[in-house]
Amino acid sequence: MKKTLKLMALTGVSMAVLTQAGYAEEQAEGENTFAIEEIVITAQRKAESLQEASISVDAVNGAKLLKKGIANAKDLNKSVPALTIADGGGATSAIFIRGVGNRTTSSYIDPAVAVSYDGVYMGRASAAAGSVFFDLERVEVLKGPQGTLYGRNATGGAINILPVKPSLDEMNGFLTAGYGNYDAFQMQGAINAPLSDTVALRVAGNYSKRDGFNKDGTSDEDTHGFRAQLLFQPNDNLSVRIGADYTKIGGVGPGSTYEGNYSSDGEGGYTLVPSGLDIDEGMNTEAGNAYRNTLLGAPAFDFFNDIQDDWYQDNKYYGVNAEINYTIDGGTFTIIPAWRRVDQDSKWGLPSFNSGWIQERDEQYSVEARFTSDSEGPLNYIVGGYFFNEEVEGNNTFNQEFVLPLQEYLQETTAWAAFGQLTYDVTDTFRVIGGIRYTDDKKDFDGLIENFITFCGGLPPSNVVPPASFATCAGNMPHYPTLDNPQQAFDWLHANGWVDPAITYTPGSVQVLPLLNGAGTILKTYEPVNDTYNNTKVTWRAAMEWDVSDDSMLYASFETGYRSGGFQLAEGIPTYEPEYIDAWTIGSKNRFLDGRLQLNAELFWWDYKDQQITYFTISNSALVSLTDNVGQATSKGADIDLIWAATENTIINAKVQYLDATYDDLHFFTASPRDNINCPYTYTGEIADGAEIKDFDCSGNQAIYSPKWSINLGIEQTFPIGDYNLIASVDTRWRDDQWGGFEQIEHEFIEAHFVTSADLTFEPVDGKWSVTAYIHNIEDTRHRATTQAAPTGQAVTVFGAPMTYGVRLSANF
Repeated sequence: MKKTLKLMALTGVSMAVLTQAGYAEEQAEGENTFAIEEIVITAQRKAESLQEASISVDAVNGAKLLKKGIANAKDLNKSVPALTIADGGGATSAIFIRGVGNRTTSSYIDPAVAVSYDGVYMGRASAAAGSVFFDLERVEVLKGPQGTLYGRNATGGAINILPVKPSLDEMNGFLTAGYGNYDAFQMQGAINAPLSDTVALRVAGNYSKRDGFNKDGTSDEDTHGFRAQLLFQPNDNLSVRIGADYTKIGGVGPGSTYEGNYSSDGEGGYTLVPSGLDIDEGMNTEAGNAYRNTLLGAPAFDFFNDIQDDWYQDNKYYGVNAEINYTIDGGTFTIIPAWRRVDQDSKWGLPSFNSGWIQERDEQYSVEARFTSDSEGPLNYIVGGYFFNEEVEGNNTFNQEFVLPLQEYLQETTAWAAFGQLTYDVTDTFRVIGGIRYTDDKKDFDGLIENFITFCGGLPPSNVVPPASFATCAGNMPHYPTLDNPQQAFDWLHANGWVDPAITYTPGSVQVLPLLNGAGTILKTYEPVNDTYNNTKVTWRAAMEWDVSDDSMLYASFETGYRSGGFQLAEGIPTYEPEYIDAWTIGSKNRFLDGRLQLNAELFWWDYKDQQITYFTISNSALVSLTDNVGQATSKGADIDLIWAATENTIINAKVQYLDATYDDLHFFTASPRDNINCPYTYTGEIADGAEIKDFDCSGNQAIYSPKWSINLGIEQTFPIGDYNLIASVDTRWRDDQWGGFEQIEHEFIEAHFVTSADLTFEPVDGKWSVTAYIHNIEDTRHRATTQAAPTGQAVTVFGAPMTYGVRLSANF
């Protein structure tokens, strides 16, 4: 704590000194010959310089995205220290900003970090996986709650993906193609065509394919996308832009490797027994399956079979949106209607399932209408309204061989909001800002989970566990195939002689199915969820800005945010409540040396309450996986962002984040065999599935995906050669020790690591074409990226990319 306060104090002093230095420098005369490029953002629903926005935001322009090899949202980790995007299984992504986010395989749970494409909020966490980056103007990463100007509330922040828009100026375009190791081929291009003085068309496309980093073909890439936009601008007051896009993600999909298996240490804890497999083995290889065959699965206590399915992704993302702007004296009206749809069909293995199978359709409609004033007086404002309607329909299976959960659900969300933000100029250099938003969320859920659970012996408490189970159950238990409805499960059990054919599927009931061999018993559960959830919330923001000089600004803000509660398919606890966050920020944005040095610094303190966490806990005296409001956390620290044009041909940049994110209050209630949690515990005196319930107190632990230090460093040097330039750049990023799971067990520890990249570009001065050679991860170390503690006891890990290299050709016309 003292270290954190000391760092904050030093950063605050630095802000004051730097802003005063900026003021003194403003008085000096000098000619600016090579200033830093200005970045214009629309994070506050209006065009403004990044240096003039009193918000926590990182912006990466399209050229830098291409240069750094950022081809999807997950790669943004390379450029934004505060951000982590991790695979969660299939198309589900876990997005965290400064330790705030959510991990779940239930795609109908609202994301903690909102993803927007072209000003349109995308309701599902799978939106990050489907956001293939091509022909982009920039990507904005907003850090902290978005409780005022954005479509749906988010506690962690927002990612805005903004495509290049059509232009009436001239016909132009580009084409880029590259080839690298792992048989990687990538091509993207765009063409802008003015069709008349008032109409322009822009068409862009992308294709990317690469072999998997793992021996089983997982962690591969196979995507293609298309986008078309039509601009109609009959006069200076009116513009109408209509866009349509389509993206398909195929291939095998994300993959993981067995790091080992946790076994009881005889003293109430667990020990990780390493698998001995290479980190690039994957799960679905001969060696991976041979290891899998040595693992014991509960509660049947039989050994696992080989992976039985060919994993794949067949996910399609498409939509149509428009932006209508009409300017009058005093401001601009903006209307953004949109329709989006996602069709998912994927089989995958995280976290050590034989196969998870997602069949889901997400469809949403939204419209935002706002008025942005443009007054020369002291008062300016934004006021608007937002409507959102979404249906999520799914049929999901999570095949654990001896446990077969079958889910069917339809969730409809209807949300609307009214919002406003005003800025008042108290003086020519001092402004106050206030914003407020009223949100109404309503969800209707009609779902059903029917779970086939195979026990060795009878139902709890008559079930048999090791070592007694080995004599009767090993080799004598049914291993379920990956099915998608209960009738199929009964048909399979009958056809393979496991259950008496006279016992047939009875919809709407709990059934007990004795195995014909007498070794075990199957419990077929029935848990419907049919209900309505409604919640309203007022969130707000207050801020102050002070222009210390023309190139230096101090700001301070307080803002609130919340994430809606909702439903889940979990026996006994069908709902969970909203989570909340309060965020304090003090910052400074500065330009020195006639615009050649940009130095921004920020202090933040986030109070995170009623955090929604998914884990195995107790419901109706049984162990089930569900989401519950069990977390309270504090995230505090400092950000420093520096860009220095040291010479006309040399640019140095640095991003440093210090983060102290700690759980102030975190308790997990669970029992054996789901009690592999590395926290002190006490017994509650209650029983679940025949085992004593434990209260694990994880308060004081470091929040997941929250490295103490995150550092990005880079240098770019241009060597003029006549009419050509040779541009060399090197950048490295350091991530401190962090945890990839709430349990903080051995394999969830992500060690500190460097990742370094370099590229060399040769191009003419006019930039008409270029040739680039690149190499990423020069260290060639595959660090842990995502870790998962499987419910069946295995330690599985998604590792980062190995060394990749290649060449890229680009042409502009």
